[in-house]
Amino acid sequence: MKIGFAGRWSPHDKKAWSGTYYSSFRQISRYYEVQPFYYKWPFYVREYLLLHKQVQKLKGKKTAVEFLRGYAKFFSKQLEKDMLKNKVDVIFSPGATQLLAYCNTAVPIVYMTDATFQQLQSYYDSFASLAAYNVRQGIALDKSTFTKAAHCMLASDWTRASAINDYGISANKITVAPLGPNIDILPAGNDIEKTWDSRCNLLFLGVEWERKGGQIALDTLYALRKNNIDATLTIIGCVPPFDIDDKNVTVIPFLNRDIAAEAQQLSAIIKRSNFLLLPTRAECAGVVFCEAGAYGMPSITTNTGGVPTYVLDGVTGVTLPMEAGGEQYAQKIIEIYGNETIYRQFCSNSRNRFNQTLNWDTWGETFKHIVTNL
Repeated sequence: MKIGFAGRWSPHDKKAWSGTYYSSFRQISRYYEVQPFYYKWPFYVREYLLLHKQVQKLKGKKTAVEFLRGYAKFFSKQLEKDMLKNKVDVIFSPGATQLLAYCNTAVPIVYMTDATFQQLQSYYDSFASLAAYNVRQGIALDKSTFTKAAHCMLASDWTRASAINDYGISANKITVAPLGPNIDILPAGNDIEKTWDSRCNLLFLGVEWERKGGQIALDTLYALRKNNIDATLTIIGCVPPFDIDDKNVTVIPFLNRDIAAEAQQLSAIIKRSNFLLLPTRAECAGVVFCEAGAYGMPSITTNTGGVPTYVLDGVTGVTLPMEAGGEQYAQKIIEIYGNETIYRQFCSNSRNRFNQTLNWDTWGETFKHIVTNL
């Protein structure tokens, strides 16, 4: 069979959707010939849509132009025309509802996403204060795509619940298929042994300090040290909005995973870290938890969004309530790290969860199974 890969970006771009485009494309290509479909904005479409942004900005509102009817109609028709020239047996689309909502085709569609547009409205700050017509159109486009899809590959149980409850999608055409790690260096099982001694090394890995709960992570470190725990915190991917004068805190603003030396540096830091500490405020899926699992590292995080699909509370880590602060996070770390047997069980569970579920090979096998049934 030949699979059409319909997305908003090139599937060869390792940075597109945090690497998910590249990883899913590579998996599908293991089994099938793949025809990519992706598009850049023509000048007149871009200007028309940016006009919406300017008008709403004057009204104190925001606009997500990719969820406007005009955007979706243009790109859906482009895909429709291109599929007449390049015949495919199945269309796979990762999070590109805009290419499908108005696309008239008899080709079965497998749609993958980590959230519905409706559930994002009250969740991510970037979707707050959208113009009312933008919200209405976005939900309509999204629901149309879910309904039109022959099957939906959803990244979490959280997204599955929204598809069923908000859009009325049948559970029979939904498969929860967690994503995998978007890193090139994956250690072998015998190369992930964690140190267990008096020092506890925490890793905060995220590009958004506020949304990822950076201040809570810092408060956790201080609470641990107040309890006479020799702890360190390494922050990678962002810069705190204030100076931190503490020898136990290391800030690395950015590591480029496409540069071999920097990828090796990141790998070495994850290996020597004892916990991924990510008190995230909003998270649709969390590929970083897959990466932690690959290194046998337990995650200390929040019970929000799609996180519980990736971090099993009390098994591969801890998911704390949203209102928990640094003291509560520190207490959980002390409970786990204070007993070597318990800590090593969490490490083993994390790696096993990665081996069985949180990896791209498993995702690829799931995709093949779905397509075969279609």
